[in-house]
This record gives sequence, structure tokens and C-alpha cells, in this order.
Amino acid sequence: MTQKSRGSEAPHHGPPYRVQLVIDPTLAYFREVILGVRQYGFETGRLDLIDRWLEHEQSDLRTLVQRDSVQGIVAAIHDPRVETRFTKATIPVVNVSNTMPFPRLTVVTQDDRAVGQLAAEHLVASGCRQFSFWGQHHARYSMDRLEGFRHVIGPAGGTVDVRLMLPRYGRREYGRILQWLSRQTPPLGVFAVLDAFALLVLRAARELGWRVPEDIAVLGAGDDDFLVAFERIPLSSVRLPAKKIGYQAGAEIDRLMSGGKPSATSVGLAPIGIHARQSTDVLFVGDEVVAKALRFIRSNATTSPYIGDIARVAGIARTTLQKRFRAAIGRTMLEEIQRVRIEFAKDLLRTGDLNLEMISERCGFSSSQRFSVLFRQHTGLPPNRYRRSVR
Repeated sequence: MTQKSRGSEAPHHGPPYRVQLVIDPTLAYFREVILGVRQYGFETGRLDLIDRWLEHEQSDLRTLVQRDSVQGIVAAIHDPRVETRFTKATIPVVNVSNTMPFPRLTVVTQDDRAVGQLAAEHLVASGCRQFSFWGQHHARYSMDRLEGFRHVIGPAGGTVDVRLMLPRYGRREYGRILQWLSRQTPPLGVFAVLDAFALLVLRAARELGWRVPEDIAVLGAGDDDFLVAFERIPLSSVRLPAKKIGYQAGAEIDRLMSGGKPSATSVGLAPIGIHARQSTDVLFVGDEVVAKALRFIRSNATTSPYIGDIARVAGIARTTLQKRFRAAIGRTMLEEIQRVRIEFAKDLLRTGDLNLEMISERCGFSSSQRFSVLFRQHTGLPPNRYRRSVR
């Protein structure tokens, strides 16, 4: 008996569905996405992930689909011309790249507007009022992050200098950042939409003699384990839900192959949070009285400090401090206490298994019910749902 070739295999219809991943694993983000899709396949048993296509094979997608009896594709598609090739494959395709402004295929990605908001909130909390946004030319994820960034910076009374560049890291790109930074005045908060962009800002700051974070606070996005520790100053970064995106993409391609309609043109998952490191560990407050109050709040927020206690530490009358605090930070002292508590709670939810009563007690809330109400007001999600969303 002779063995059948792959091209002569009988058609396969029901699950496990034969799925191909067309995702370049060079970036840590997309490696995590791949792991997420594979996790969905292994846990549910509904996806049969076939051997990857080699780069030189991919000129004729239809032939490859027929050869390997592929029923669905999860791909990272960054260009409309490449997207056109995938639309002609005549099988369901899910995209895990949020680069194209007007995608035709379903995109499963992070909520990039929320990424920008989270980045702005982190930098605003440092007390800075001058900000720069370094984004990628013609990329939807970058535009969405800028929109979210501005949404927070504007009401906080800050200004945003927007700079866009291509994802290249040569002499020309570095020179442009160096020239730009030489014209700025500290203190300055910088959000770069890629960790690699942020590293160029860190290097330029060092070359010009700027202190990080005392003169310039730098925040990246992606939290790439390798890149965040690449320079001598560890980089703070927005943590993206890459593995969860892959898992959701697996569920979406499963649903499409089962005859379902696309959930939406774009499915965006909430970012996990900020991994704060030395590059943003600073308080930019010109008013030293307010700076003292902020330092006390951040050290004692979970022990339920009274406003009078904070005023005594700052060495000023309570009513005067309240006015100066709001003018400098854009929030009341109570709002800042609650914000610090919520950030601590988010970290406990992301990294531990404590129940809500224990988290509420550790964070200084009067009850778990009060904690749940305030947490939802700040994040849009109840605590347990937030915990599931970031794991």
C-alpha cells in the first residue's frame, strides 16, 4: 500500500479544525500570541495546529491551503496588500495585528485606547505637566494610543508634543530623537508606543546628560523582558495581554470555522497594567509642600491616612494644602489616596490569589463592598472579572 500525499487527503470538516498560524515569532509579543492560540487548541481540543509554512512557501496561499487541508488561519497582517492575499484564501482568517487603519478581516488585539490612557495616568501621577508621545507612522494601534493618551492629559492640564517615526532603529532615527530632546526643557514625561522606541529615548537622554528619571520619565509599551532590562536604567512599560489575545483569536477562528459570524471588526482586550521600574520612579512637583504630601500618601495610602495627618507632614494648613494639591496634581488628596489603593489592588489581583476581603483589608478599604464599588468606578470592571482578564 502506498502512502497518500498531503494533497490527496480526504476533506476534513468538523473539529478539531486544521488551523495554520502565520505569525512571525521574532518579537516577544507575537511569541506570546502564538502560545495563547496553542493554549486554546490544547485546552479545548478543537484546533489541530499544523506545521508552520516556511517563508519561501507563502507566495501561493490557495495552493498551501489545499495542500494541507487548512480550514482556518490566524495571522499577523500589517499591510493591506498582504490582507488582500488572505481574503482570497476562501477560508476564515483572524488577524492579530492592529496596524492597519481600516482592516477588512476581524482583528483580535488589545484595547489600544486604554493602553494610551493607562500610560498617561501613570505619567500624570508623577506630577509632570509636559509630555511627549513617540508613535509609529500610519499605524492604527499608535493612533488609538495617542487618542487615549490625550484623553487623560488634556483634563490634567498637560501638553503633548506628538512625534511619529517608522519602526526602524538606525542612526537617522536616533539622531532625530537626539536633536528633539536637545531642544526640550525638563521635567518631561515620555510615552513611546514600542519599548524599542523608548530605549532610543533613554540612550539620547544619557548622551545629553539628562537624568533618568529625575529630568525625564520614560515609559514604553510591550514589557518585553529582554528590552526593558537592555539599558542601565530599567524601563517601565505597559503590559499587553498578548497571550490572552492569542487565546481569544483561537476562540474566534474556532467560532468562524463552526459557521458563526465575526464578533466585530475589532476585538480589543484590556491591557494588564504598568510594570513600573526605575525609568518612571519619580515625582515631578515644583511645589515642595505638595511633593511631601504625595510622598506621604504613596507610602501610607493603605493605612487610611487622614487629610489632617497629611497636612501636618506637609507643614501647612489643611485647606491651603487641598487647594495647592489639586492645582499641582489635578486631583484631590482623597482621589490620590484611592488611586494608589486601586493600583495596589490591581497588582494583588494580577499576581496573587487572595480573596476580595483580604485584598480590601490590605489596601485600606472599609469593606469589600466599598472596595468593589470603587474598583469598578476606576477600572470599569468588578475585581474578579479584572483578575480573569489579566491572567
